Amino acid sequence: MSRLFIAAIVALALVVVVSSDTGAQSKATHTVFVGLVEIKGGTTADKLQPPTLNPKDLSKGYEFKGPGDADRNSPQRWEVSTYMFAPGYVTVRQGDEVVVTAFVVNGDEHEVWINAPDGATVVPKTKWNRGREYRVSFVAEKPGAYQLLCSNHAPSMMATFFAIQK
Repeated sequence: MSRLFIAAIVALALVVVVSSDTGAQSKATHTVFVGLVEIKGGTTADKLQPPTLNPKDLSKGYEFKGPGDADRNSPQRWEVSTYMFAPGYVTVRQGDEVVVTAFVVNGDEHEVWINAPDGATVVPKTKWNRGREYRVSFVAEKPGAYQLLCSNHAPSMMATFFAIQK
């Protein structure tokens, strides 16, 4: 083999290694589509007695309609519901940009924000309303849990974007 041919192969190998290393260090953007939804369940008192403790007393995120309140045509019917972000957990890499595109399906109003792992606010409080789409973003500068929170339905309405260390 000629020295020129060997030099060309070595140079090509170095370009591939440097490109691979640079690609591993580059910042990525993750677009996460989130739905704000209400999950409901119901039954009748003849099948299962309603809870003795009102779920609304446990969390602002829970709702309860007792027998007679859930359905006027079915006086035995009772219902429970809760609000949530779906998905509730997403993994990203430290240093990446996270773009959250949220569509509000249920709940007329949600006051939301995102906190970093150290508790600092990375997306300030804002109101999101039913039937609308919102987009917010942040950079996951530190490893750990970034929390999307809703004060109207806390603590049950929360999503986590977990940044793993590079």
